[in-house]
Amino acid sequence: SLFTYLRDCPGQNEVILGDARLSLAETSDEYGIIVADAFSSDAIPVHLMTREAIDLYFDKLQENGVLLIHISNRHLELEPVLGNVAQDAGLACRAQDDAEEGPPGKFVSHWVVMARDDGDFGSMSNDPRWASCQLDPDTAVWTDDYSNLLSTFNWG
Repeated sequence: SLFTYLRDCPGQNEVILGDARLSLAETSDEYGIIVADAFSSDAIPVHLMTREAIDLYFDKLQENGVLLIHISNRHLELEPVLGNVAQDAGLACRAQDDAEEGPPGKFVSHWVVMARDDGDFGSMSNDPRWASCQLDPDTAVWTDDYSNLLSTFNWG
């Protein structure tokens, strides 16, 4: 009774329970937008941020589709990880770190959005809140076989 968004949302809504990558790999559907919001304040699903994961998402996106990934974290700086992956994949990448607390219930959040081309971002391309993703040239691109959490720690 507390979670009414889907119930109140118009149109058909299908909820598929399971691992996001495995479930997405099994579908033949194409999407205009994919939102990955599987992050919590101190745990990250590394397998959703690798080059192979990003390739899968873009295989399932329409030609001008966009991918949004929620990367808020209290201890890790994940934007350069996704910036490196996007650069390696030849994708446009923007990020917004919404550090302003707001009305009750609004929390700070950090988001990355990727597309095949900057033009796919629409009017967001001109929105100064969405800056080009940070890169870390000293860290290798994360893959299913390689990730380096120590490189992401916010030591400050």
